[in-house]
Amino acid sequence: MAVAGAVSGEPLVHWCTQQLRKTFGLDVSEEIIQYVLSIESAEEIREYVTDLLQGNEGKKGQFIEELITKWQKNDQESISDPLQQCFKKDGTREQQLRKEEDKVCQFIHKRRTGQACSPAPWSPPL
Repeated sequence: MAVAGAVSGEPLVHWCTQQLRKTFGLDVSEEIIQYVLSIESAEEIREYVTDLLQGNEGKKGQFIEELITKWQKNDQESISDPLQQCFKKDGTREQQLRKEEDKVCQFIHKRRTGQACSPAPWSPPL
């Protein structure tokens, strides 16, 4: 799975951020996009972005499918990248991803309700 913060993923992060800002008027940070692109499942990315856009009809659905296609292509290109393998094995990367997930959840909650939320304390899966 591709790590968006690595060199090979930066164009995808930039493209996605610009699309969300220009096409959908969302004020998203590249950190949020890096988190979304770090997810290992296309279906989970689809769910996150659908929540972020509050739907998947019309242009939203086209964007989501184009994002998934680009993400999969980026993933294939980075498989042999040794730097990517280091990120996968690095435990601190997991901690960073949890923090980014909290940011995404807060962003989505605020977008839906207009209110900030307090993130629930993270606990490891049993």
